[in-house]
Amino acid sequence: MIQDSPKNRKMSASRVTLSVAIAVYLSFNSNRVYLVDFMCYKAPNTLRVPLSSLIELVERWGKFDSKTIEFQTKISERSGIGNETYLPTGVHQFPCDLSLSSTIEEVEMVLFTIVQDLFTKHRIDPKSVDIIITNCSLVCPTPSLATMINKFGFRSNIRSFNLSGMGCSAGLLSISLARDLLGAQNNSLALVLSVESVSSNMYHGQVNSMLLANSLFRMGGAAILLSNRKSDRQIAKYELQHLVRTHLGSKDNSYNCVVQEADDEGYTGVSLLRSIPQVAGEALKTNMTTLAALVLPYSELIQYGLSIMWKKVWPPAKKRGSYIPDFKKAFDHFCIHAGGRAVIGAIKEFLKLKDRDVEASKMTLYRFGNTSSSSTWYSLSYLEAKGRVRQGDRVWQLAFGSGFKCNSAVWKCISKIKPDNLNVWSDRIDQYPVEVPAVMDH
Repeated sequence: MIQDSPKNRKMSASRVTLSVAIAVYLSFNSNRVYLVDFMCYKAPNTLRVPLSSLIELVERWGKFDSKTIEFQTKISERSGIGNETYLPTGVHQFPCDLSLSSTIEEVEMVLFTIVQDLFTKHRIDPKSVDIIITNCSLVCPTPSLATMINKFGFRSNIRSFNLSGMGCSAGLLSISLARDLLGAQNNSLALVLSVESVSSNMYHGQVNSMLLANSLFRMGGAAILLSNRKSDRQIAKYELQHLVRTHLGSKDNSYNCVVQEADDEGYTGVSLLRSIPQVAGEALKTNMTTLAALVLPYSELIQYGLSIMWKKVWPPAKKRGSYIPDFKKAFDHFCIHAGGRAVIGAIKEFLKLKDRDVEASKMTLYRFGNTSSSSTWYSLSYLEAKGRVRQGDRVWQLAFGSGFKCNSAVWKCISKIKPDNLNVWSDRIDQYPVEVPAVMDH
């Protein structure tokens, strides 16, 4: 047994002092990442799909029997999604067009629109962009989506990356990649594009767990402009403070709860199991354990630490569970992935949040549906349009996705958020929040 001699204690103290000194040095000398601005996509009204129209489309496809039509109708009515969401052109056609060309048309419509709006608003020369990152889980064409965006005339030496197959949490994974790249390249701009293709996600088989996607996913996307240039701090909206990633793919129940696969008839779809809220809760616990140490005040950390110690000392305490820290003491706003009513409700209950805390996520689900990796940006747009985000506020973006993954991004507002006609909510923000019909809440 090694004795804890005075010499060893002195060496340990020296290591701790050195580690603290290095951490302080890096915190002051590392590149800061600023969120200059972001843009969310809103489709033309010609692509609007009320719930009644969705069921009519499902019936017209001629792929489903009365039982599966009834199931999709029930899920749609209870999904928490309203009558103003959008589906791409190919889905509206008869017969519906889910071809690769239709899928590419959908993705181009979303990405080209939001990039053009973002560049026009800030008078950005495409050649000033140093990094492009695109993420789309279900579509991975050749050439890649990152190459498709080069129609805007980026430099030939731009660093481009395309992420696929990473689910609804890929939006924050892209931010993580952008942060790392900006950390290695000074005075740079990074453009992050988060999108999902509904055209390639429509399922025509009879398996209930795969039919869920037809009722939940809708058309959408977001463009985010990041910078580490000191001069951009004057115009930036937010500064990235923390980003925590959690991946539970080593556990079979986590890995299998969201999977793209073919059914027995050969129809491909994304299977969404009922265990998602439970798996999301487990992933959140792991994620927030790391996040808590970064953002919570000492009073909350002490209570959290004592509860864990007490469970180890006194076994009966395990039945009561650990103390859940009050994250409202660390954050002013919450942008939870609008993946579905059950997920938002489970996170609300777990974190002991109030209705107002999850309002942005619930209204995003109601107004735009599940837009996958871009949904947290629609929620942040909602908060901005409502005038709730003030200088100095901290925002927690929380995303869940296949794998199973849970990712958190913490942003600090560093400017006064002004009303913006290009905000995706600007035309009708006064109509929200709306009262979601009772049938959708049960």
